[in-house]
Amino acid sequence: MLGIAGVDGNGQSELAEVISGLRKMQGGQIIMEGRATTNLSPREIREWGLAYIPEDRLNTGLILEYTIAQNLILDRWYKAPYSGKLFLNEQEMRKFAEKVIADFDVRTTGLEAQVRSMSGGNLQKVVLGRELSRNPKVLIAHNPTRGLDIGATEYIHKQLIKQRDSGVGVLLLSLDLDEVMSISDRIAVIYEGKIMAVTDKENADVHTIGLLMGGNVGKTGFQKTSGIVEKK
Repeated sequence: MLGIAGVDGNGQSELAEVISGLRKMQGGQIIMEGRATTNLSPREIREWGLAYIPEDRLNTGLILEYTIAQNLILDRWYKAPYSGKLFLNEQEMRKFAEKVIADFDVRTTGLEAQVRSMSGGNLQKVVLGRELSRNPKVLIAHNPTRGLDIGATEYIHKQLIKQRDSGVGVLLLSLDLDEVMSISDRIAVIYEGKIMAVTDKENADVHTIGLLMGGNVGKTGFQKTSGIVEKK
């Protein structure tokens, strides 16, 4: 799991959106498993194997006026078994929703209720269930625990670690430095849209990462090498 640490507004959102296809790149390449995915559509990238937990679950991750079942097929409504000849297959939608609710311990008043009536932790579980049910190769998690209570935060962390342990490449972008340092295997620091440093978790400490987050490379014991700084 690679954690991206940085002060808000230093390019985290742009990075996540470019990788997921929500934003066009102006230069460079994105390579996944030897295949260039640069500027592919979000659907093409998701079909390749990317899952994305956006930082704004209310406005980007979900449609609040929809039910759980409807939100769970936002990325697959056009495919069997959910897409019928003329209408969506509500029986299959319901079956899938019941499975996600059971697998991810989603607390809800019913399948027909709008998701806007649910707590933040349960909303995030709906997003998580939809994304992980894709059996992704790569998972982007952007501020996945923002606004959640301790119980929901621990649950999300366990799910991210479980994905990592199963071989999924996890990219964690978080403004919570403690979160990045506690569950990441490697840590990269982003500052003004550039990766300042990449280091193993064992070589990272809060003071050094904090200096790098402010662009202060010279005081950290890192040296600049080909645009990225590494430990001396």
